[in-house]
Amino acid sequence: MLQQVILQTTPPVTLNIEAVSPDDIVVIKSISGLDPADADLFMGEFSRAGGYYQGRRAGQRNPVFNLKLNPDYANDIAVSDIREMIYEWFLEPTSFPDSDGLKVVLKDDRKPDRFFVGYTEKIPAPIFEKETNVQVSMMTTEAYLLSDSITSDADAVGWASLPVTYEGSAKTGLEMTFKVKTANAQMVLDINGVKMTLVKAFALNDVIVINTLEGSRKITQNGVDIMATLTSGSKWPLLRKGVNTIKAYGTAEADGKVVMTAYNYRAAWWGI
Repeated sequence: MLQQVILQTTPPVTLNIEAVSPDDIVVIKSISGLDPADADLFMGEFSRAGGYYQGRRAGQRNPVFNLKLNPDYANDIAVSDIREMIYEWFLEPTSFPDSDGLKVVLKDDRKPDRFFVGYTEKIPAPIFEKETNVQVSMMTTEAYLLSDSITSDADAVGWASLPVTYEGSAKTGLEMTFKVKTANAQMVLDINGVKMTLVKAFALNDVIVINTLEGSRKITQNGVDIMATLTSGSKWPLLRKGVNTIKAYGTAEADGKVVMTAYNYRAAWWGI
């Protein structure tokens, strides 16, 4: 269950959901838009009856905060003062340098901390109504909620095969570093049977970096882009919920010519 929302301003602001104090000057009444974002489905049609499915794309997320303002007149905090605080939190955030994005961390008693970066589009705050409420509507560029912490591991010796348990509910890419142990003309990355093959002259101790995360995909050899070496039948493998097996090799599985020495990823979640 969602327990707290932390706005990463300076200083951070914690809004309680589970244990609200009567002294809290801002109370969360509800938050919408934390469920899975609507997906755009791409469907094709035949000239005859029926059609075919081409894929889907998760849409943008629209979190909306409904807040109650609780003035503390004993300490000279009026409703107008609280509104000004909210305007500053959401419209002038300090989560990132030179950015209008506000990092919002969601703390849950069942799952790891997750977050989204929202951009405030409007804050309707009726000033002549008896109820002192404010609504904050935000938009995100990410379709998923992301784990606040990054999962990573490294081993100088490297792994030819490694099981990685992924807990996110949405598939995600990851960044991996590989080392060439024996000079060869090919490298294969295999995650759960989804393979990508690079055809190129690889020398001893070459460092290969592959990132399969959509939006930041890359393949480099010693820091130089080698995306063009990817064969036409290759696919970009992703992590799925559960145990994923990552394999790296040269021309034949388990030949030890290429090993993975490090990986990192941030888990993605469809919603709360």
